[in-house]
Amino acid sequence: MIAARAVPRPQPKQPQPPQRAREAARRRGRRTRLHFYAKPALIVAAVAIVLVPVMIYVLLMGNLTALNYSLAQVTEQKSALVEETMQLDDRIAQLESRDRLAGVAARLHMSDPRVYAVVDVPAPVVAPPSNGIAFLGAFFHR
Repeated sequence: MIAARAVPRPQPKQPQPPQRAREAARRRGRRTRLHFYAKPALIVAAVAIVLVPVMIYVLLMGNLTALNYSLAQVTEQKSALVEETMQLDDRIAQLESRDRLAGVAARLHMSDPRVYAVVDVPAPVVAPPSNGIAFLGAFFHR
């Protein structure tokens, strides 16, 4: 009982003053408009809840199909390139064969050298080290 005295009891609400007829009609009109749009809004929400996952699924499946076609195309290109590479390797091996090169040398009247010549190649000229700023190097060069 002590606790009941310590906690204040809520005061009963005072009665609201009577509303005017215009305010009551405005509230009724708002409520009627909201009630008029409630069912179509509920139908649209239900359709959206069903339609959104279906559309997401269709988009994902379309993307997966496009990726599969791209993969098939790239695989076909790869196999064509591997085949072309093998053909070119065979052609290179044929052109580098010693028998073919000996035949080409004979047609050009080439023979093995009998005398070897020693040629003295001069050493490459080394540029002097640059000092100074790159675009002003000519002015600061020693």
